Amino acid sequence: MAESEVKESTQQPAPAGDESEQLKKLHSDVQSLCDDIDREVDSNMPGRDDLAEISNVLKVIKGRITATTTTTGGGDGDANNKDKEQQLLPLSKREELSKLLPTIRRALQQRKQPRSKQGEAHHPAAETKTKVPSASGCNPFTKARASQRQSERRQEEDDDEAVSLKLLLRLTQNVLEPEQYYEWTTSYVDEDRIYGWQKEADELAAALVAPDGEEGSMFRAAGIAGVHGSGKTALAQKVFVHDKAKDNFALRLWVCVGPPDSEDRFCLLYRMLDNLGLDTFKVEDIVDKSNAVKPHRDAAVERIRNDPAKVAAIRNTAKDDSIFEQLLKEEADESPEVHKSKIGVLLYILHMTLSKTSYMIVFDDIRAYGDDGWYSNLALPPPPEGEWGDRLGYGLPKGSQHRGAVLLTCRNEDHARSMVRAGRVVRPPRLHPDHAWKLFRREYYQAKGQAGRFKVDGDDDDDAFLKELKRMKEQIVNKCLGLPVAIAEAAKGFAALESLPDDDPPHEAQAKTDNKPAAADQIASASNKDTLQPAAEESSRAADQTASASNKDTQPGAEGGEAMASADD
Repeated sequence: MAESEVKESTQQPAPAGDESEQLKKLHSDVQSLCDDIDREVDSNMPGRDDLAEISNVLKVIKGRITATTTTTGGGDGDANNKDKEQQLLPLSKREELSKLLPTIRRALQQRKQPRSKQGEAHHPAAETKTKVPSASGCNPFTKARASQRQSERRQEEDDDEAVSLKLLLRLTQNVLEPEQYYEWTTSYVDEDRIYGWQKEADELAAALVAPDGEEGSMFRAAGIAGVHGSGKTALAQKVFVHDKAKDNFALRLWVCVGPPDSEDRFCLLYRMLDNLGLDTFKVEDIVDKSNAVKPHRDAAVERIRNDPAKVAAIRNTAKDDSIFEQLLKEEADESPEVHKSKIGVLLYILHMTLSKTSYMIVFDDIRAYGDDGWYSNLALPPPPEGEWGDRLGYGLPKGSQHRGAVLLTCRNEDHARSMVRAGRVVRPPRLHPDHAWKLFRREYYQAKGQAGRFKVDGDDDDDAFLKELKRMKEQIVNKCLGLPVAIAEAAKGFAALESLPDDDPPHEAQAKTDNKPAAADQIASASNKDTLQPAAEESSRAADQTASASNKDTQPGAEGGEAMASADD
C-alpha cells in the first residue's frame, strides 16, 4: 500500500486576539486586593511584612495587565503601544494569577480572625473569670499550664501561617518570571531510545483500525491521558510509527496543538492543510470569496455603517475611499459570525481532502479544552444542513469507504473521554524498575558528556558512583513516581555530583585492601557510603520535587505493565 507520511511543522501559531475586557477585570481584582492588604499592614496582624511584600509584587504585576488602547496619532503612539504589548503578561501567566488571587485573599481573611479572637480572650471580664479559683479545690496552676499550652499552640499556628505566606509570596513572584520555552513535538521518534510499552502501543494501534467489511462508519478515536512527563507524547509517537498504522492508513498526520495561549483555530487548520500539501494562499482566497462567508460579512458591514463612531474612526485612518472600503471589510471580518463561517469553510476543505484516502491524525498536547464544544465528540458527523464551524470533528470524514482514525493526548482524562466518547483512553503505566534504570543510565552518561559509554545491556563497574546508585535504584524510581521526566532530571542531578577520590593510587589501595582484616573492610565500606550517601539523598530530594510538580494537573498513571523509558513528553 502506498503511504505518505506527513510531519507537523514546528512553527508556532500566532498569539491570541484582544482580551481587553478580561484584562480590565483582572486589573480591578488586583487593585482591590492591594487596597485591602495596604489597609492591614499597619496593624499588628501576624505576617504583615510578608503581606506587604506580596502587595508590592502585585503592584508590579498590575502594570503588566493594563489593557492597551489604540492610538491613531502617529509613530510615537504606535511605538508606545508596541512596547506595552511586549510587556503584557502572557495568557498562561494571567490564568495563573487569576487562580492565585482568591487564595491570597483567603489567607488575608484568615489572619484577621485570630486578632478578633485574641481581643475576646483579653477582655477584662474574661480575665476575671480565669482568675477565680475553683471551689472543688483543684490545683490553681492547672489554668496557667492550659493557658501556656494555648499560647504555644497559637504561636505554632502563627509560624505555620508565616510559612504559607512565604509560599504565597513565592507563587506571586513566579507570575513575573518568564515562561518556560515550549518545545513543539513532531512525529519523529528514535525507537532505540524506547524501552518497552509494546503492549500499550499494540492495543492502541488495534483500537484505531476498524475491521474489514464492517458496516457503517469506519472512523475510530482513542486518547492518551496523564500528567506532564508521564510519556504521553512518546507513546503516541510509538503508535504513529507502528506497523499496523503504516499498513492501514495511507496518510498519517501529526499535529502539535500546543499550550492554551498558542491555541488559534485558524492557525491550527491552516497548518493541517499546509502539511496535507494544499496551497494555503489559494485556500485563503477561496475562503474569503466563499458564498458561506459573504452573507455574514455583508451583515457585519451594514452594522458598522450604521455606527457613526466606528465609521468616523475608520475615516480618520483611511486616505481615500478604496482604503476605507478595505478597512471596513477588515473590520467586518473580525466579527464572530464571519470568524465562525470561515472556520466552517476550512473544515469543509479539510473534510474533502481527507475523504479521498484512509487517514490517521495525532493531536498532541490538547490543553485548551473549552466549554464551546470545539474539541468534544470528535466522532460526531457533520450536520446535513447548516454551517460546520462549531466542532473540529466536522472536518474529519466518517465514511464507510476509507478508514479514519484520531489519536489525541491531553492531561485531563475526563477531557480525553469527552473527545473520543466510546473510544479507548489509556494512561501510560509507571516505568518498570528495569526500564527506568536504563533511562537513568542513559541520561546519566549523556549529562556527563560520555554518551558513547552507554550500552543498553552493559554494566557500571567502571563508574563507582553509578555502581553505588544502582543499589538504590528502586528507591530512586519510587521517589520519581515512575515518571520518565523525573527520572531523567534525577539522573542529570546525580551526574553533576562527584564522589571524593581515594587518597592512595588504585594499585596501592588494592594492595592494602588485600592485606587488611575484615573489620577494616567494614570501616572502609562505611566510609565510602558516608561519602556517597549525602549527595545521593540531595539529588533524590530534587527528583522528588520534580515528580510532585508533575502531579499537580491530574492523578498519576496506573501502575504495572510494560513502560517506555523516555522523557520526551
